[in-house]
This record gives sequence, C-alpha cells and structure tokens, in this order.
Amino acid sequence: MFLLEEFFNFKYAPILSLSPAETEALEQLPEKDKDFILPIFPLKGWMNSQNLENSLKKVKKTIGDRTWIAYFDKEYLSGNKKFLLTGTYPREVYHQLLALKNPSQGYKNWYNFLKEIPEAIPTVFFDDLNQLENQLTNLASLDRGLVFIFEVKKLALTSYLDIINTITKLEIRDIFFVYDLGSISKEYNDYYQPLINLINRTKGIVPYVRVAISATSFPSSFVGSHKGENSIYERLLFNKVKNSIDFYPIIYSDRGSARIEKQSGGGNVPPPRIDYALKNDWRFIRHEFKDPKSPEDGEKEYLYFLCAREIMKQEYWSKTLHLWGTQMIELTSKQEKYGIHSPQKATAVRINLHLYTQLYYDYVLEDIDTDEEWED
Repeated sequence: MFLLEEFFNFKYAPILSLSPAETEALEQLPEKDKDFILPIFPLKGWMNSQNLENSLKKVKKTIGDRTWIAYFDKEYLSGNKKFLLTGTYPREVYHQLLALKNPSQGYKNWYNFLKEIPEAIPTVFFDDLNQLENQLTNLASLDRGLVFIFEVKKLALTSYLDIINTITKLEIRDIFFVYDLGSISKEYNDYYQPLINLINRTKGIVPYVRVAISATSFPSSFVGSHKGENSIYERLLFNKVKNSIDFYPIIYSDRGSARIEKQSGGGNVPPPRIDYALKNDWRFIRHEFKDPKSPEDGEKEYLYFLCAREIMKQEYWSKTLHLWGTQMIELTSKQEKYGIHSPQKATAVRINLHLYTQLYYDYVLEDIDTDEEWED
C-alpha cells in the first residue's frame, strides 16, 4: 500500500470528521479527483444514530468503494456531556466504540472490526504499549499497510522510540506516519525544527516510511470583520518540512480547513459568512445581522446573497473553476433556493474548495478539467 511508489497514487491525506459539512464537501468533488485523496476518518457516531454501522454507510456514500484510513475519535467518547456528568453514555454507538479500543489480545476487537471492511486501512492504538507487538502482528496480517498517527504535542519521546523500535523488530515495512500537530497559528515555525529532529531520529531506526504532516489553522473567530484573509499555516509548514526531507516520501495532510474544536454559537445565529479557499490562504466575506439575537425574516438568506455577490466581484474569484463549491456560491448570488442558506452549507462549500485546491496545489487550477455533472 505505502511501500511501492508506483502503486501509491494519493496526493493528499486529509483528516476529516464524520460530520454533514465535511462528508458533503468530499462527496461533491468530481469522482476522478476522489481517486487521489486518501481520507482519514476518525470514527464516531453519525449524527444521532444508534449504531456505528450508520457511520460506515456514510463513508461508503461519500467515497464509494475507495480506500480510506480508519482512525478513532477519542474526543467523541471522552468529551461526551452526559458521560462527563453521569459516567454513562447516551447511545449504543458509544459502547460499540468503547469495545473497539479495548486493548486485550492486541486490540483484537479493533482487528476483527476492520477485517470486515476491506476498504479500511488500520491505524494503530498507542494507549497500551504492552499490547503493541500483538496489535501490530494482528493488524499487519490484514496486509493493507499500517498507519501511525502521532499527536506531536502530546508525544513522549520514550514512547515514540518504543513504537518505532518495535516496528523495526517485527520487520513491518508497509507503513505511513502522520505527524499531527492539531491546531497551529502564525507561530507555526516553532514546530519546524522539532519535526525535523523527530524525523531525522526516525531515519536511523526505520529505513523506509511514508510521511505526512497534518495540522489546522482555520480561525476560531471572525468577530468584527467584514472581509479579509487568513493564511493556511499548515501548508506553509508542510512546504518548509518537505524541502528539508529527501529520504522519505512525504504527502500533504490537514483538517480540510475545519477546526478541531467544536464552535459554540452562544445561542445566537452565526453571522452569514462565505469563505473562498486559495492555495495559501482563505478569503472571506461576512455580514452582521441587525440584531444577532433576533434576525429578521429573510435577513439571513439576504446576507448570504450579499456575501456571494461580493465574493464573485473579488480579484481572486475564478470564473473558470467549475466545482460544486463555486456553483453553490453562484446559485447564492442569484438568490436561488438551492444556494447557501446556513453555516453548515457554507462550511461544506469552503471545505469542497479547499480539498480541491490543496489536492492540486502544484498545478494551475484553471487548467484542470472539472467538467462533471453534480447533483444537489
């Protein structure tokens, strides 16, 4: 899977939440472009469903029978409000997920679960390193490759060295390391040298591994702003690391322009905002309600219309980029009923444009054929 360059056609490995906005954004990409994206899905319940099976159905609806990486959404379990208050979970899907992270017999439940999903590439749990050898042996027997996602900010060097030494001891070669920095900001350069040091340390132990650097810097607030731009710091960091690493193949990863932390609206309807993703930054247009606590009837739709109309007048707007995201902005500018009328749809539009733009970062976007029918 990851070992041979001629069989690895993926250019981009975003970590995407199983949320309506992120799955719609990916689903609406042209089919031919999905072939070059290797999504990493942290497993959790799909919306309010009872069973994990519904999450798997959503993955299949989004990408068909394509390959994907099965990760685990730890925050979904540990951050559940009912669990934090009462110590019990509200739905069966939580108990299903809890069973999957049981470390006994080398995470046998995780192995058995993945065995039945041929498209899923396994990630490795690090919660119980006493079970690491058994877990690696189990998962490697699936013969799909192994993915190791290291949360860099929480990573203990001793644990990291234990993991990579065990990989070498077991002679496991078909591997993919994702160095996940979580949320970063304009101080992204602070992570450059530690990453380089970590990867150089790895080189002395693991002769071959495919590598990705992942992070997100999408802003948490736009308060008081009408229009502006925000740098994509994860891309700038990746470019710098890539230029310094010539001994491992490296591909881009991020959060698809989504935040890791859930936003709290504070009870008010969020001001309409439309984002436009470019290669190295996000541009946005935003309009405030007259009264955020009580928007007038039709005001939200009208403000989205103003955002769309204004974005299409900007110098960065591409008239020849025919994607679902650009078409949604065009529909909104015409006040069509299938345009953008909610934060969720606006987020899906941004992520759709971002995924495409990052996938073809090294190309002139307008030169690529996007001529494919899309369905609402």
